[in-house]
Amino acid sequence: MNPQDLSGGIPSRIIGLAAGFLRHGLTLATLAAAEGRFLLRQSVITLLLAVAMTVAGSIAYVALVTAAVALLALKLDWGWPVSLAAAGMIHLALLGLLFSMLKKRSLPRPFEATSAELRKDIDHLARFSNGTKP
Repeated sequence: MNPQDLSGGIPSRIIGLAAGFLRHGLTLATLAAAEGRFLLRQSVITLLLAVAMTVAGSIAYVALVTAAVALLALKLDWGWPVSLAAAGMIHLALLGLLFSMLKKRSLPRPFEATSAELRKDIDHLARFSNGTKP
């Protein structure tokens, strides 16, 4: 329905305005649905790529550690148990280093300001209930 096709008067203009809003609303809904499908498709592709990268990285890491252990065991005559223990100790040391770095990070406590205000209120109420004036 085109507003120019309607005869004059307020009711016909209201109908034309409503038709225009409806047409624009449907166009926006169609565009939003298309963008939603595109976003979903991109998200799935990104997730699949992240999983593939994680699997490939894990396989490469295991192959690298296996090659290092085999090198220690066969070329340096350390023996398999000692080579595996060395790889385990290196990984434990790396884990300890990462854990200490994680503990050193100072993240603010959630609701720290709210907790401090609540503590002040509780202290104030405790003093008030003991009969002392603040």
